[in-house]
Amino acid sequence: MVNYLQYLVAIPAGLFVLWQFLKSYFPWIPRDIEYLRRLVKCLKMIKQFKSKNITISTKLEENARKSPDQKCVLFEDEVWTYKQMDEWSNRCARAVRSLNILPKDKVGLMMMNEPAFIAIWIGNIRAGAITSFLNFNLRSKALLHCIDVAEIKTLIVGKDKALVDAIVEIDADLKDREIKVLVYGDDHEEYDSFADVVKCQSFDQPDWITGCKFDDPICYIYTSGTTGLPKAVEVNNRKCWGGSCLMTFVQPSLTKNDVVYTSLPLYHSSAALIGVGGALLHGSTMALRKKFSASQCLPDCRKFGVTIVQYIGETLRYVCNQPPHPDDTKHSVRAVIGNGLRPDVWKIFLSRFGSKIHVMEFYAATEGNVAFVNLFNDFGCIGTFTPITSRLGPGRIVKFNTETEEVIRDRSGYAMSVGVNKPGLLIGKVTPQFAISTYKGNKSLTEKKILRDVFKKGDKFFNTGDLLMYNDSYGVSFCDRVGDTFRWKGENVSTNEVSDTIVMLTGIQEANTYGVKIEGCDGRAGMVALVLDEGKELDTKALYDHVCSSLPSYARPIFVRVLTELELTGTFKQRKVALRNEGFDPDVVTTDKFYIIDNKNRDFIPLNTEIMKKISSGMLKL
Repeated sequence: MVNYLQYLVAIPAGLFVLWQFLKSYFPWIPRDIEYLRRLVKCLKMIKQFKSKNITISTKLEENARKSPDQKCVLFEDEVWTYKQMDEWSNRCARAVRSLNILPKDKVGLMMMNEPAFIAIWIGNIRAGAITSFLNFNLRSKALLHCIDVAEIKTLIVGKDKALVDAIVEIDADLKDREIKVLVYGDDHEEYDSFADVVKCQSFDQPDWITGCKFDDPICYIYTSGTTGLPKAVEVNNRKCWGGSCLMTFVQPSLTKNDVVYTSLPLYHSSAALIGVGGALLHGSTMALRKKFSASQCLPDCRKFGVTIVQYIGETLRYVCNQPPHPDDTKHSVRAVIGNGLRPDVWKIFLSRFGSKIHVMEFYAATEGNVAFVNLFNDFGCIGTFTPITSRLGPGRIVKFNTETEEVIRDRSGYAMSVGVNKPGLLIGKVTPQFAISTYKGNKSLTEKKILRDVFKKGDKFFNTGDLLMYNDSYGVSFCDRVGDTFRWKGENVSTNEVSDTIVMLTGIQEANTYGVKIEGCDGRAGMVALVLDEGKELDTKALYDHVCSSLPSYARPIFVRVLTELELTGTFKQRKVALRNEGFDPDVVTTDKFYIIDNKNRDFIPLNTEIMKKISSGMLKL
């Protein structure tokens, strides 16, 4: 007779042994299972949302119906519940329609972070209009470019004087284009008040709302313009929920008790899609700040009871640069989520504000189709690229020539994957499940980002323009943007690696590395722009010793420039193009100090006209 009891005992025991074996010898498999579980959950949710046509607008309505008194937005001393935000959005929708703004019309929104931004955006969605999120830092020609690209016919501007002044500056151009301007505030001598139009409307949801479809565009979000003028990316509900899902990867997942702190600009996808969308998805609360302030970040977190903080680029570096305070660890923050956190800041942030904070660094692009998430809090990583995940997702890392800026192909004309610890270009396979967003305007703008016949005839891949690398443990890290890595002395130099090394030196607050052309020399020579701690002078000998002990000879910067501040994009990423174009001639840029490496005296010495002549004539060998 079969002894079934033995089987009942043996099977669980065998599974337990197998699980322990996998964890010991293939530790990435259990982690992959957890990651894929969450990913599948998100994909199922998006599929369900599509079948039921659940948009960001209907999600706000649903939350307002289920939890009307739940706090939706906290701003300064204001508290807005889900019911109030839903009703405000209805009034905005009616106001838009009363101004004869029709479905598919483009409405520009130039406003700092405040609750009205969200209400107007969702109000436009309910009216069928498409909102163009305009960077409130833009002026003149760059601002007009963004207005023209999106074919904006109505422009709603925040009440802040700086924003209104920016519009007054281009008023004649706007009138030539027959663009109607409204200010969300009191009447302006030039423009009508959109707020007054909203106040006259009913709270009730309009019966004429047909609602936008799941794949209809709900906004245009512009690229940050690090390599040229901004391009408008068409964002639909699918893309919005895809970004919102990143909040699902925070451990443990968000609940209605979480408060998401967003001081990043709402015109950017991190704040709008991940922040606003993520909070709406989970029925959580958003705490907004009009504009990022390093000194107010922690006080705001304590004031609003923040549990999740969004960051991008250099924002956490500026927070860490604030004077230490006895209350640094007195907060309820359990996770920070964003991208662009450099390793040196990562260490300082955790040691100062709490080692148990989950740093969920991620990688994504507004228009792209490939993303990584650091689900397991691995230091310095943006996610994992294991044998399983690298095959299931659209992402591939391929060999890339940083000098010609082209994918390296084999004799058959196909791309080749990179190996461990080798930087390569990240590309994403374009399929119906992993589609990319198109740029508004000329189709060639989108086509330029597509690589064809990559691994086989007829396939298509999105070119992210980013260089990534994975290590022996399959942790993937960001290396550089294409164009940022340069070649010197026959070797590739990673600008991020050099900057990360240099800022470890005491007295240096920020570093931005780039390559500059020297007549008669192959490749580009390394140059670093520095911002020093307040009141500090550059210790040139200490810098020389530091780079010599930490960097290979070809990666050591030849030139150093000391500035009072580094220029950033609207999303707090360092700009390199202007610095690269300005070069290293102290007679051209007279406001800053320039230095050149002096290997003979083991120092960096001031760069002057005499040395420049030697460089130009080729007398000085670098």
